[in-house]
Amino acid sequence: MCEKDLTSQIDWHSGFAGGLSLSMRDYISVIRIEREILLTKEPIRMDFLVVKKNEGVLIDNALGRGFRKYNIIEYKNPKDELDIDVIWKIIGYAGIYKSLGRTVDEIPANELTMTLVRARRPRKLLRYFESQNINVKVNQPGVYEIKGIINIPLRIVVLKEVTDIKLVPLKVMDYDADEGDIKAFLRESSKYSLPGDKQDADAVLQVSASANPDLFEKLKGDESMCEALKKLMADEINEAVDKAEKDGELRGEKRGGIRVLADLVKDGLLDINEAARRANMSVDKFLKEIEKV
Repeated sequence: MCEKDLTSQIDWHSGFAGGLSLSMRDYISVIRIEREILLTKEPIRMDFLVVKKNEGVLIDNALGRGFRKYNIIEYKNPKDELDIDVIWKIIGYAGIYKSLGRTVDEIPANELTMTLVRARRPRKLLRYFESQNINVKVNQPGVYEIKGIINIPLRIVVLKEVTDIKLVPLKVMDYDADEGDIKAFLRESSKYSLPGDKQDADAVLQVSASANPDLFEKLKGDESMCEALKKLMADEINEAVDKAEKDGELRGEKRGGIRVLADLVKDGLLDINEAARRANMSVDKFLKEIEKV
């Protein structure tokens, strides 16, 4: 399959869901993150809604700073356009969501915010704002506040320009992602122990690795990064080996499991001594078996 076909299958939104959770993990007890919120009986959905359980809590990162109670997030992957019609779409989402309260004004407009997240600066859109005398203010790196369209706070977060380390899980999901950001993400995520955090990190990793295959191949040669990858992917590695071994047992052979172990050793994700142990072989015998695969 050609590279274009492979990248077109990247599940950016699932990756963003994981990255959003990790970016907000310090506040997970005081917020609720909802995904693909149905706004009508028809399939109109906004990407994400972050609801503050405690309105007095300050979310102190570049994405959450300025959040109110109800915070609508629209994510645009690196290939998506961000133009004035997308701006009006998120405004429309906000209007529909506000109207869904069970009583009149149950969701006050002054408790709403709108945020669009994108990897790169939308230069054409910013030029359009300038031509229409729409004020754009940058109070922190990568965060553009749009004034003059609607009273509800409206922002564009440009991940390439954001310097906040808390948003690294979002920044690594881009073509030509920064190597330093990926290394920082791998180091941090390898420390996660909670299943939810590890699942979110895996979603981010899948997107980042698919978008940056050459860089991840390079990182496999970095001993510290390879170790971080091993820790992060430990569950997936064990699952793949167990599945291959079971499949081999069903066919009355071990070759399938050995093939998987050999691939993991080749990729630098499994030590050859551990691979041989799993195959119930000496290292010398394992090496000979690999030659037959």
